[in-house]
Amino acid sequence: MDSSASTSQDEHEESALFSHSSLSLQLLKINRRIILIIFAKEELKILSIEEEVTIGFLGIGKMGAGMAKNVLKQGYPVVIWNRTIAKCREHIEMGAVAATSPKEVATKADIIICMLSTPTVTTDVILGLDEWQNQGVIDGVKQGSIVIDMSTNLPQTATSLATKLALLDVDFIDAPVIGSVNPADLGTLTVLAGGTKEVVDRVEPILLSMSKRVWYIGATGMGCTMKLTMNLHLNLITGAFAECLVFGAKAGLDPQLIVQIWNATIFKTYITETKGQKALDRDWSPAFAVELAAKDLNLAAAIAQEVDAPIPLGGLVKQMLAATIANGKKDWDLCALVTTYEQMANLEIKPTTD
Repeated sequence: MDSSASTSQDEHEESALFSHSSLSLQLLKINRRIILIIFAKEELKILSIEEEVTIGFLGIGKMGAGMAKNVLKQGYPVVIWNRTIAKCREHIEMGAVAATSPKEVATKADIIICMLSTPTVTTDVILGLDEWQNQGVIDGVKQGSIVIDMSTNLPQTATSLATKLALLDVDFIDAPVIGSVNPADLGTLTVLAGGTKEVVDRVEPILLSMSKRVWYIGATGMGCTMKLTMNLHLNLITGAFAECLVFGAKAGLDPQLIVQIWNATIFKTYITETKGQKALDRDWSPAFAVELAAKDLNLAAAIAQEVDAPIPLGGLVKQMLAATIANGKKDWDLCALVTTYEQMANLEIKPTTD
């Protein structure tokens, strides 16, 4: 087939994509490229990336495990690393290649995704510091690669990493996510991306393999700032939920009825819907652990101090989270704030029964 015939066929195939625009998401291969078609809110969007791109994934924890699986499900070659290699077993069975260090991941991948626990850990792993000296991403990363940090971090961490990686001609975006373990497993997270718009657009198909939507927030660090703003709100409304539930119960109301009325009126929130029954059932299994919530609130407090923004309510919830952790509940779900209020009120809400 001559080149003109090949071009004609490609054009025919691309036009066919528009005729199937009722599909919300579709992947096709055309001329060794992966084409991602998105149709949402009456707008068609076509994105493409090279078929040969290899993804590196650092951090196979509670969130990262499901996220990495969803990247694998889209057919990308994936190289993974985790401090505890046993957590990578299912990913290896799905076709991932395990690496022994962040450096090895960087040497083999074109796009490196990080989903790590704290700003310090993220910095050490990427820059090869502390125990990862000479074994970090920066020690093996290739010119033209892209590093995506999807952890919840300080904006200063993002801008510092971006500056150092840019010296090696490596792009960086901060892309933290909204959602807990279940959305991570289902691929329905929301991504908040900061960095150069062109770079974010280039990696959007990969981000969409883990999420339902990618929001472009602005310059490097703004994704982190938006995520901490969202989590400040989450902590505040969880604190309000716990306080009001225990207040009503202490005053003689049926806790089950409190939650029912919340969810049947304008007072309904994500927390009353998802954590209300969880608290009534005394189910403290973590979707978002107290320790992580406290970490994010501490990061928000650091930004507030830097920009001179008042967060007095955040300070109060911060103290309640610290008390919950001191009571040995750091690994419990965030809604375990209820138990700290119960302790202060000398009350225990009884589990619901059928």
